[in-house]
Amino acid sequence: MVEISVTRWPFIRWKSKSASNAAIGGIALTVSTLSGATFNGFAKKLTGVLSSLSLLFLSEVLTAFFVLFSFGVLPTVKSVLRLSRKELFWVAIVGALTGVVGPFLLFAGLSHTTAINAGLFGNMQMVFMVVLAHSILKEKMTSAHYSASFTILAGTVIISLKGFTDGLTLQFGDALIIASGLGYAYGSIYYRKYLFHVEPHIALFSRSIIAIVMFFIVSPFVPHPFIAEMHALPSSLIPTLIGFAFIGRFLNSVTFYESIKRLDVTTVSLVGSLGVIASTLFAYLYLGEPILWYHFVGGAFIILGTVLLELLGAHPTSEHLEKHLKVKM
Repeated sequence: MVEISVTRWPFIRWKSKSASNAAIGGIALTVSTLSGATFNGFAKKLTGVLSSLSLLFLSEVLTAFFVLFSFGVLPTVKSVLRLSRKELFWVAIVGALTGVVGPFLLFAGLSHTTAINAGLFGNMQMVFMVVLAHSILKEKMTSAHYSASFTILAGTVIISLKGFTDGLTLQFGDALIIASGLGYAYGSIYYRKYLFHVEPHIALFSRSIIAIVMFFIVSPFVPHPFIAEMHALPSSLIPTLIGFAFIGRFLNSVTFYESIKRLDVTTVSLVGSLGVIASTLFAYLYLGEPILWYHFVGGAFIILGTVLLELLGAHPTSEHLEKHLKVKM
């Protein structure tokens, strides 16, 4: 159950006394999966009017506002100021990768491909993370890692070749989506190695601040019609922008961490992997994008690869799996 108060921070909190941990965790997991599924659809709609840089700036400003509104201005700022110099350095690196490089490439890619393709190709992030975990975190590569990576790659190839009815041509937008996954993967691995103890909302707020600062640094050197875009932004898209920042970014992250605290981590992982299905359905219903037969086949391989990674011994203990899941955010 959600408790809302206007007299004390945070304004929004889980009221644990009124429901069991399992019930609250189940609600949080459902909200996380469904809210995450809206990310590509909302972003695709907005890229038709806003440039990648403008969308990045606006979404991060709104995300920072929602963090401060939910967790309090003073508590959040005090937590950031308590970070050591080393932590601040890695917060800057992770924030640049997951708050600037990753989303910028993703938004740019969405301008040249469909939201359905973005949701499917976005799962390449898991393959990158497996490789980076082996090279940077020195985690052992198992048969489960190889099997899952091969299965996900097979699904990606099926979609790229349009069910083997087309030549080996990867659309420019799809390539940007895959590059975006690499940026997110690097940021997540560095978060796991250097910032795992930092509270999720602190990392989320810091990421937003870094993205906003980067916007002001880059804008003078990049021709960018931000003011003109804001004047041309139809009022009908304002709810889409707010929905993207609040539902697709903020709510997805917060409810994910709430669910991981209260449910079995395997359940969270397996249910979360179904987000690619929800993302595809949302793009179909919200944008009217066609779902073709090779999307079904390739998506099935990608989902199978995700399930294999969680079930075939890739995570020897529940603690290890929990760390892996948090990194994926």
